[in-house]
Amino acid sequence: MRITYTLNDYIKRLLDAGLLVSVDADCPENMKVERVSCNSKQVSSGTLFVCKGNHFKPEFLKEAFLRGAFCCVSEKVYDVPCPCIVVNDVRAALAELADLYYNSPWQKLSLIAVTGTKGKTTVVHYIKSILDLHAERSGEPPCGLVSTVECFDGKEAKESVNSTPESLELEEIFDKCVTNGLKRAVCEVSSQALKYHRVRCVRFDTGVFTNISEDHISPVEHPDFDDYFNSKLKLFSMCGRAVVNRECDHCGEVLAEAGKNCTVLTYGQRPGCDVTVYNVRKENGAIRFGMKTAQYDGEFSLKMAGFFNVSNAAAAAAAVLDLDIPYETVRDALANTTVSGRMETYTNADGSVVAIVDYAHNALSFETLFSHVKKEYPGYRIVSVFGSVGNRAEVRRYALGDIAGKYSDYIYITSEHPDFESPYDIAAQIAEGIANHGTPYTVIPDREQAVTTAVSEAEPNTVVMILGVGDETTQRINGVLYKRRSDSECALSALKN
Repeated sequence: MRITYTLNDYIKRLLDAGLLVSVDADCPENMKVERVSCNSKQVSSGTLFVCKGNHFKPEFLKEAFLRGAFCCVSEKVYDVPCPCIVVNDVRAALAELADLYYNSPWQKLSLIAVTGTKGKTTVVHYIKSILDLHAERSGEPPCGLVSTVECFDGKEAKESVNSTPESLELEEIFDKCVTNGLKRAVCEVSSQALKYHRVRCVRFDTGVFTNISEDHISPVEHPDFDDYFNSKLKLFSMCGRAVVNRECDHCGEVLAEAGKNCTVLTYGQRPGCDVTVYNVRKENGAIRFGMKTAQYDGEFSLKMAGFFNVSNAAAAAAAVLDLDIPYETVRDALANTTVSGRMETYTNADGSVVAIVDYAHNALSFETLFSHVKKEYPGYRIVSVFGSVGNRAEVRRYALGDIAGKYSDYIYITSEHPDFESPYDIAAQIAEGIANHGTPYTVIPDREQAVTTAVSEAEPNTVVMILGVGDETTQRINGVLYKRRSDSECALSALKN
């Protein structure tokens, strides 16, 4: 049963964390806090309400107060008759309050975190597959999951909105994992989560660093690459064991930072790695490779296409190396893992048109994926369908257009999550990059229409690359999530017709 703390306990937690600025004299410090919430729609009697968000409005606090919030936490005082605790960083405060409210459930779990510019989702699913198969063969419960695709708490799998949820939701997931009898969980940890304190109070057993390239540069994310890179590196201050891709850019800096606090393991194709990959090839339509560790040296195959997934598989093997999981279990798990929205490949009846749905949405993943497809389908035309997220990652747009323009024969620019931006303005920035190569393109803001058109109009011997959102079934427009058909649904329907 969860402990119910008083408001004074929460005030003390904020004070100890160096976040407390002031407390209204009329704050009922001895009152029990029944709920902590930052969503005015989820407030009930006895709620401590947190005024958080880039688009927070005083109206939200008014609604929360009317619904039963007896006190609020904010960086400033609003003209609302609700007692207020003022803090110097409301995001950090939310993490501290959430950790107290749920009583640090992460302490009862063995946690693996994965960060990097690309590959995070695939790596966490590879890790979960290995741990789940090991658990099944050992009579233990499965592994919890926090990823871009979904979150799993031992009983329920829910589609995700962010790679890493806000701290309050993340602690709730961990709490449910513990309640449902889980012992382990694996989590994607984004640069946003690290910079904006979503994992501030969590400690991971192992942190995996896949790679780094310029991304998420915008006024509301990271002002420059250094800020983005340094946010990623914060993970190493939150774990005792680090797993690092020996072939990633800035590897020396990554290893130096990891070595300050962690025991470090490396993976890659270079000799001397703790997990060494060798003899990577394609046989009978499958990716095959050798992988050597201190525990085993054997042959592996992947169900998922793309030579780049060999690195993701090696990252997963390194992440669980200290658990002494048998070679056969690692081999069998990797051979049967697929991830929704990652390299999902479909064809029409005669196989002349191929549609690939993938979450690739930044420069590094675009370059990797396009170069792979070019080698995989020699002589095929490449048609690409993609957009870029609104109100953030603005530096990404030109680069996506440039890379797609280099490899594609035709491009359909569409919407990803335009949010509060005009999809036409986003498309114009993408088009600037396309212009470097003179590749013809069409702008179709309606994503379902763009995917359907691209597949329906594809000539024989064409690969249609549908990129950016994987298997997501929602789209954020003006701050609201709208339901829509996934890219896979649209592609399959068009291929059948």
